[in-house]
Amino acid sequence: MTPDDVVDALRLPADCAVDVRVPKTQLQAHSDFSAADRRLLQEGIDTLSWAAAIRPDAVGIPAYTAPDGSRRVPELHVMTLQARTGIKLTRLEELLHRAVPYPILLVSGQESGLRVSVALKRMSHARKDDVALDSPPVTASLGDVPAPMGDAFLSALQLDRQPRIDLSTVYEGWLVCTVALRVAAVIGEFALAGTLDAAQTQLTALTESSRLETEINKLVAQIKKEKQISRRIELQDQIKAKRVALSVAHDTLRLAQ
Repeated sequence: MTPDDVVDALRLPADCAVDVRVPKTQLQAHSDFSAADRRLLQEGIDTLSWAAAIRPDAVGIPAYTAPDGSRRVPELHVMTLQARTGIKLTRLEELLHRAVPYPILLVSGQESGLRVSVALKRMSHARKDDVALDSPPVTASLGDVPAPMGDAFLSALQLDRQPRIDLSTVYEGWLVCTVALRVAAVIGEFALAGTLDAAQTQLTALTESSRLETEINKLVAQIKKEKQISRRIELQDQIKAKRVALSVAHDTLRLAQ
């Protein structure tokens, strides 16, 4: 599977197609990027393409402006990234989301497989008419789930299956799909959260789940090295408590669906 296959799964109208390669110099001009960030853009990108632009006149879905002006979504973009081997893909994806002033569905390909990322944006407090990320991008990997779940995810991404109140709700629908893929990798079930708030609850539970799994693994490693029986018992008790908490986090993932 290639990034283009994910774009095709969106089933966008022909009028949305752009298919333009984005030059790295255009990205590196972003004033907030450090020298290290610019170097990552230069060295980490093999190819970056602007695959599609979803505009109101092309899809019959209105643009969005928040009543207080804090968010504006005049159009959505779909971009595909072919990243080079060994680079920090998570950071590179964040830079691309920051560099593009519109919400983007970013499909990234690397030797480890395909990833999809989205990032909610707001108007910047520091610069008029500029945008900033509300929070770090939400990313999910198709390689982390069995093929049937990946197929379910691609089917759920279709434009016609997203809420069509405005372009903002379309993008939120894609975020819900991306979170669902992350959840599926943990609990083995692909199901969409009923609301954006529920998806955000799942994100919090995913963070907690990841933290607990890391701590459990560290404790297990400590037990293998520990010779004192009393200390081993203490570590076992800590593991049991964290596994209970992990089970609660997984229950939250299911209940938020």
